[in-house]
Amino acid sequence: MKEKVQIGELVVAEVKEVHSNSVELNLPEYNLKGFLNVSNIPGLWIRDLKKNIKVGQLIVGKIIKIDHTIEISLKGVSKQDKERKLKEYSLELKSVKMFRRACSEYKIKDKQIEEKTLDLKKNFGSLYEALKKLRKGEDIGLDGEFSRIVDRFKTGMKTYEFKGELELHSNLGNGVDLIKQSLLELKGIDISYIGNTKFLLKLKTRDPKKGEKNLIKEAEKAISKIKSFGGYGKFRLL
Repeated sequence: MKEKVQIGELVVAEVKEVHSNSVELNLPEYNLKGFLNVSNIPGLWIRDLKKNIKVGQLIVGKIIKIDHTIEISLKGVSKQDKERKLKEYSLELKSVKMFRRACSEYKIKDKQIEEKTLDLKKNFGSLYEALKKLRKGEDIGLDGEFSRIVDRFKTGMKTYEFKGELELHSNLGNGVDLIKQSLLELKGIDISYIGNTKFLLKLKTRDPKKGEKNLIKEAEKAISKIKSFGGYGKFRLL
């Protein structure tokens, strides 16, 4: 949903009820009720309102009044305006569904998704525009939990992440240096220090079948290296 409706704005409206001299509407972009008076409908339509406007139909109108309901007018809305607005609406709807689906695959909570969606719409005008920039490699502020879906939109493919805890020990005086040398054996692995000679290993891959095996394989390289120095190590998947 968008943040705030404005006078003069073109909006998509879904027809909820058709009366003899008015039409009740829903504005899905704002989740607000709308209203269309017969006086703001082009003349040819008025002759048979219920024939020309059907329940469930999407129409494009211009906002002319904001009260407890939003009043729109179909007058002055060209065919080009209507086509452009409906295309924008369709692209935005698809973008929202795509974004929610990708976030859900990574177990991101619905509330977080909703808040991030509103934030992106506020900053870029629409979620469609935000994701278009993301596909071009621009930073749109997807950090924290949302950083995991960045590659998905850049490449169009899902990225899987595997994690594990690696322990490396050495009782020698230069043990710290030996552990550092052992960690250099890890290729394509994101390494972060946990504490007490423990390290968090992360491997991102588009191949879920090989991801876990490759992470174990890399960890075993570091363990083998520290053993060659007289130390020891162990690894467990998280």
